[in-house]
Amino acid sequence: MHFEWDEKPIGWMLDAAEYTGFYRNLAALLLPEIKQRGTLCDMGCGMALADMALSGDIGSITCVDENRSALTFARDEAARRGIRNMKFVLADALGVEGQWDTVMALFHGRVDHYCATYLSKASDRLICVTHGAGSRHSGGYCSSAEGPAAWLDNNGWTYTRTDGALEFGQPHRSLEEAMESTAFFHRDWDRPTLESYVRENMRETGREDFPWYTPKTRTHSIFIIPRAENEHLL
Repeated sequence: MHFEWDEKPIGWMLDAAEYTGFYRNLAALLLPEIKQRGTLCDMGCGMALADMALSGDIGSITCVDENRSALTFARDEAARRGIRNMKFVLADALGVEGQWDTVMALFHGRVDHYCATYLSKASDRLICVTHGAGSRHSGGYCSSAEGPAAWLDNNGWTYTRTDGALEFGQPHRSLEEAMESTAFFHRDWDRPTLESYVRENMRETGREDFPWYTPKTRTHSIFIIPRAENEHLL
């Protein structure tokens, strides 16, 4: 779904990211593919948590998103963490102007819609991270891997692809919050389905801050699209 960046879901996403280390772990996978001490642009950055995890190894990072709430959070959180090499741009990513060593799009948009545009702004490479093959995200706002791979193959793009999975479940401060957050992320479910899912999947943690946790593994596919090998397609 197209994520709504309101106060509560931002809080839930931050809780999940901190509890599981999802964006730190994703950043560790991406870092070897990014020019060290170079320039990076994250198109559709959302809360920019992966960028914050990467910031210590990158010269400068430009974070672009069209949602003011998400970008305000990202700017404030970067300041709170003392990160000074991140710039924030409120704009439609497809229309933003600039040139960087690396451009990336993490769980954002459809590769066939943005590939040429984003790669034209990268002197080295474009990094796309999609949902993994077979995930529920088969289209719409962010594709799963099958669609991008088929489109890239059919149109003669040169790329590498790496598949993987990382833990990205949801911690809960209470049973009531567990129901509320589950209902938000699964709006097509009726009440009995929600209650059954929470009852069957939620685990006690023994922690005071988050006594409950709903495990979830998030699959991903990382597409590396180099500029030099695809120049003729731009």
